[in-house]
Amino acid sequence: MPSTEYETLLFKKEDHIGILALNRPERLNAINARMMEELPLALHRIAQDKDVRVLILTGAGRAFCAGGDISQPTDSSGFGTTVQDISHSLLHVYKGTTLQLFNMEIPTIAMVNGVATGWGFDLALACDLRIGSDKARFRVSFTAVGLTPATGGVWLMPRVMGLPKAAELIFTADFVDAEEAQRLGVLNKVAQADKLESETMAVAHRIASGPPIALRLSKMQLYRGLETDLPAALETSAACQAICITSEDHKEAVAAFGQKREPVFRGK
Repeated sequence: MPSTEYETLLFKKEDHIGILALNRPERLNAINARMMEELPLALHRIAQDKDVRVLILTGAGRAFCAGGDISQPTDSSGFGTTVQDISHSLLHVYKGTTLQLFNMEIPTIAMVNGVATGWGFDLALACDLRIGSDKARFRVSFTAVGLTPATGGVWLMPRVMGLPKAAELIFTADFVDAEEAQRLGVLNKVAQADKLESETMAVAHRIASGPPIALRLSKMQLYRGLETDLPAALETSAACQAICITSEDHKEAVAAFGQKREPVFRGK
């Protein structure tokens, strides 16, 4: 059953899959002060839970996330009044949300069930994979309300879709529909709205049934490789492979291959 521990989130776990839903459907899951407190806490707890091998992030109702809730003025949300105070407070929040999600050791999937704008777009981009319904829509909405993209998009977007398109979407604040999002590489897959959950869960189950150690190390190498050269990447790969070769999961995979059965990985 979904957790009722949070006011603005729902969390449940099944078959090594964690499902975290932003839960303010009446506000299209816009992030308010309470969610800013709860989301970092929830992500931290999930990261510490060794039983979770895959995380799905989604939104309750008809939206993924409509970004920050601008109906709540920033000066009443505990950010402060000076530029320095606001900058310090926002950095703390962004590191706890976008950065913590991006740095998760386990594979993450954004299940985009509707609109994802501003901060919501960036949370989706911070996930490893994104599967969206045919009703999904994306928008870099910051400049439309006199703000600069600040929740990770200016770093994430060029890496996902390339610099020219990222610049266009940031400068124009145009919407991108599901079809174009898939073409740009924002979405790995588009599903019909009534099949989004089942298709996303199918991908999650496939990943969750894989070897946890190898998958975590593979993810680490993928992202570290973006910031390093090939010789350094090969050094990291050699160390990671040594860990995997000596793991029980590798022995199980070899035994299963010889016995013509599916391996059962235990993350050891």
